Amino acid sequence: MSSYTIRWYRPGDRAQYLDLYADVLDTWSHSPEWFDWKYVSNPYVDHVPIVVATENGDLVGARSFFALPMTVGGDEYGALEPCDTMVRPDHRRQGLFTRMTERAIERYEDRERAFFFNFPNEVTLRGNEKLGWQRVGSAPLAYRVENVTPFLTARTTAPGAELAGAVGTRLASAYNRLRERRRRPQPAVSVRHEQPVPVEQLAGLYETTAPDTIHAHRDAQFYRWRLSNPNWDYSAFVAESGEARAAVVVARVPAGKLYGPEVTRIVDVLPLTGHDRREPLVRALVARVQSAFPTSDLFVAPSTLPRGLLRDYGFHHDDTAPLSYLTDERPHLVRALDSWTPAGKRLTESDNWTTTLLETDTG
Repeated sequence: MSSYTIRWYRPGDRAQYLDLYADVLDTWSHSPEWFDWKYVSNPYVDHVPIVVATENGDLVGARSFFALPMTVGGDEYGALEPCDTMVRPDHRRQGLFTRMTERAIERYEDRERAFFFNFPNEVTLRGNEKLGWQRVGSAPLAYRVENVTPFLTARTTAPGAELAGAVGTRLASAYNRLRERRRRPQPAVSVRHEQPVPVEQLAGLYETTAPDTIHAHRDAQFYRWRLSNPNWDYSAFVAESGEARAAVVVARVPAGKLYGPEVTRIVDVLPLTGHDRREPLVRALVARVQSAFPTSDLFVAPSTLPRGLLRDYGFHHDDTAPLSYLTDERPHLVRALDSWTPAGKRLTESDNWTTTLLETDTG
């Protein structure tokens, strides 16, 4: 019998959890402030939703869950997004992923939460499916590349990387300029840049335009908490034309924390749907985001924005060539904990979902 203990997180585990995060996931984002924001201060759960695996008192694995207030057909449901899954390399293939997940299912099933949903990588995809997760579809992202060099030099020190990056950057620049010349003229739209994010205004815009699809409920509390992630600086762009309004929320790595390519992410778009009806406003917003951050190496946008519109602004989706050859699919999975059809909407129907990057764990 193995010597592993599977249990729920305790306050004294934080230091070991962060050490495990640094060793296994090896990213810049872990910090006590980030952990407290994501798990301790999350207003949508009354405990720290992390299952850990220990051996002789040492934390060797963790299965974490990101609590979000989801709405389905106008009704509110609690949901959990599995994320930050970690097992030390020398403790893998011992069934820890399965045991930690089963402990979470045991707690939440038919009680506190309505469903799990997530966008797993290839490492955890099959494990999720074996434990009852079903595929909704995929959740592609759109990218506009400005500068190739920092991405290549971050991946390799091989001779010629900088030269290849320079060539790639020239090609990307030529393509982006071509797309700009082919854009058709747009009517005048007023756009203003807001920082800090006007959460009350965004919540009001959401309230009057909220679709009946499955998505996070965007009231002022949600925006206030969700946009306090210390790993990002957030701002908003609001467009107006007559009685119509639209807005996007942008995230960027804070100054002094930049460790690689400079990335600007459009993490939310309001209204969530009906962009074709507000196309001049949405086009003005995308153009303004690009012009406001001219030093960005990469722009990222959610697939909720119309593909043709993003293509006009130099974006490519990662589920189409050429990016599909370079990136893995981003699958969208779900597992019901009570009903597969809350509010009469089938959880596995992709058309029933509307998600931006605010529904993606750290966003």
